[in-house]
Amino acid sequence: HYQPLMNVKSASVAGFEALVRWHHPERGIIMPNSFIPIAEETGLIVSLGEWVIRKAIADAAKWPDHITISINLSPVQVRSPVLLGILMHAAASNCVAPERICLEITESVLMQDSEANIQALHRLRDFGMQISLDDFGTGYSSLNYLRTFPFSKVKIDRCFVSEIEE
Repeated sequence: HYQPLMNVKSASVAGFEALVRWHHPERGIIMPNSFIPIAEETGLIVSLGEWVIRKAIADAAKWPDHITISINLSPVQVRSPVLLGILMHAAASNCVAPERICLEITESVLMQDSEANIQALHRLRDFGMQISLDDFGTGYSSLNYLRTFPFSKVKIDRCFVSEIEE
């Protein structure tokens, strides 16, 4: 599934975020909070993540060149030594500029094996991809995380902005 990302100034679609869903033949659509933790525990998250990356970038190749694709990465994926190669291959084989790809991570990536993960994020950014901090505010929410890496975007959790008018 793809969730549109809007440009507030122009009220136009600026990109899409890839959202993985499991279409079970009997149970219908199963949301990721039901199967992603199991995929992470069993190690299947890497192959699932690779499929999502390839599919999302291939789909993005069919969109206008100014439309971006955002893809969520688990901490396990960020640590994978093959992640950069998979992303580079998917982008090159589909003729999608790396600048159109935004990789979304959560604070947990920065908390686990942080130095290695920061180095991996720098390699991805050096290739030209955007890096976004997703759901900021749901974990330990240290503002220090914002200093550890030059994020392209910070997505603040709804709990911080839902009552902003009040």
